[in-house]
Amino acid sequence: MFRRTFLTFCLFVFLAACTPGTPIVMPTVAHMPNTATPSELPIPDPTISSPTLESATPTQPQASPTLESTPDSVPTETALPLPTLNLPPTMVTTAIPQPSPDSGVIQFLGPGPLSKIVSPVRVYGYAVPGYHNKGTLELYGEDGNLLASQLLQLNTPYKWANFYWEMPFDINSVGELGRLTLTTQDEYGRVNAVNSVHLLLLSEGSSILNQPGNLKERCVIVQPAAGQRLAGGVLTVVGKMRPYNALPLILELTGRDGSVIGTQTVNIVPVAGDDYIPFRVDMPYRISQSMWALLSVRQNDDRIGGVMYLYSQELFLNP
Repeated sequence: MFRRTFLTFCLFVFLAACTPGTPIVMPTVAHMPNTATPSELPIPDPTISSPTLESATPTQPQASPTLESTPDSVPTETALPLPTLNLPPTMVTTAIPQPSPDSGVIQFLGPGPLSKIVSPVRVYGYAVPGYHNKGTLELYGEDGNLLASQLLQLNTPYKWANFYWEMPFDINSVGELGRLTLTTQDEYGRVNAVNSVHLLLLSEGSSILNQPGNLKERCVIVQPAAGQRLAGGVLTVVGKMRPYNALPLILELTGRDGSVIGTQTVNIVPVAGDDYIPFRVDMPYRISQSMWALLSVRQNDDRIGGVMYLYSQELFLNP
C-alpha cells in the first residue's frame, strides 16, 4: 500500500517537471538618461512619415499685393486756391498772393487805399529791389511832414521781393490823411520806382483794412523799348497810364551823372473804372556824346506834397 502511494507521488512529480511553464513578466521602469550622445539617440523608423517644411522659395512667382488706384484709396495733394481780393474791409490782413508778370514794380497788398490805421501801420507787399536790394518806406502826414521812415532790405533770388514792416507813428489830431510811399533807386542814385497809397491815420480806435485794388503797373511804355538805342535829338514816347489824379504826367530823361537832359509834361484826366488812358509825347533832348539815360514818368500827389508814383526804364541815346 505504502509502496503504491509512493510510486504515484513520484509519477506526479515527474509529469509536473515535464510540463512547459508560464513566463513571469517582470515590471520595467523607463530609463531617462541625463545626457545623450548621438549613438544613444533613437533611430527613426523609415516606415513612419515625418512632417516636412515647405520650401521658402515657391516654384512659381507669387504676385505681390497691389493697391488699386482709385480716387478713394490714393491720397492726392490739391493746390490751395489763391485768396480772392474782392473782400470787404477787415480787421486783419489777408494772405499774400503771388505777383503776376504785369504786376507793378512796387505793390502794396496791405493796407489798401483809405484804410483806417491806428499806430503802428503794418505794411506788406512786393517790390522789385533797388540798388543793393534796398528800398525806402516813408509815412507822411496831411501837412507833408514825415511821420516815420524805414530803410528796407529787399532780398530775393527772384524778380520781386516780399516785404513786411511795422511803423509806429504819432499824430496831433484825432485823424488825418496820410501817404505811405515806397521808393527805390538805381546804382547811380536816380529814383527808378515810386508807389504810394493814401491812408486815414487815427489816434485811437481800431484799424480797418481795405482791399488793395488793381495791382497792375499803372504806367506802360509801348515806345521806346527798354535798352533801345536812339538818336536824332527828339524822343517819341507812346504809352498808357492809369492816373491817380488829374495832375499832368512829368516825363524826364536823366543821365547817369544825375543831369536832366530832357523834360516834358502830358495832360491826363482819370476816367471812371480806373482804366488806362493812352498818351503820346515828343520830348526834345540835347547831348554832345552818346550816353545812357533814364526815362521816367511820374505823377505828383494832389493832396499831400511829393511824388505819388514814378515808373522808369533806361535807354541809350546818341546825339
